[in-house]
Amino acid sequence: MRALAEARVPGLRIVRKQDVGWMRALGVALRPLNPRFSTHYTTVVGRTIYLPDGPLPERDSQAVTLGHELVHLLDMAEHGLSFYATYLVGPAPFGRTLRAHWERRGYAVDLLIARDRGGRRAVEHLHDWLSGLFAGPHYGWMWAGRDAAHDYLRPTVEAVLDGTLEQREPYRSIIAAWRGTSPPAPESP
Repeated sequence: MRALAEARVPGLRIVRKQDVGWMRALGVALRPLNPRFSTHYTTVVGRTIYLPDGPLPERDSQAVTLGHELVHLLDMAEHGLSFYATYLVGPAPFGRTLRAHWERRGYAVDLLIARDRGGRRAVEHLHDWLSGLFAGPHYGWMWAGRDAAHDYLRPTVEAVLDGTLEQREPYRSIIAAWRGTSPPAPESP
């Protein structure tokens, strides 16, 4: 997965949050809203992935994280400042953020790999967990209510389960890297 990320994002850097002064300061500033920012959340800024403090996760978890963050890196490259502007805006009056759009794209990788690891049951379990994450404080209440978040994520879950998501880039290349294979050639129209 790292080779794919480095090939897609020239100049990619992967560092620990604890080794970067402004990231440590950000962790302190965010502690009232998200006390686990420095220890449990990976952050991407520019071409740098900032890993949480503490021991590195096992290899498979690292690959999932890199695939997820690669989607964000590619979205940043494609959308530039509009990515950052929409990602950082807090909840709108109707209880949703545009950050949810970007995180749904990133977590699609987690859902694809969950399917490979444990089938439909693993995907549904992760779907339930993500619904709470999207509706809770750790990402700034991206979606109003757990049930609404569950419904918002449902089309991505269905595309994972029926195999259509992995036919689209960047997911096609990411799942191939996860499986240790070359991505199949796209089908002709």
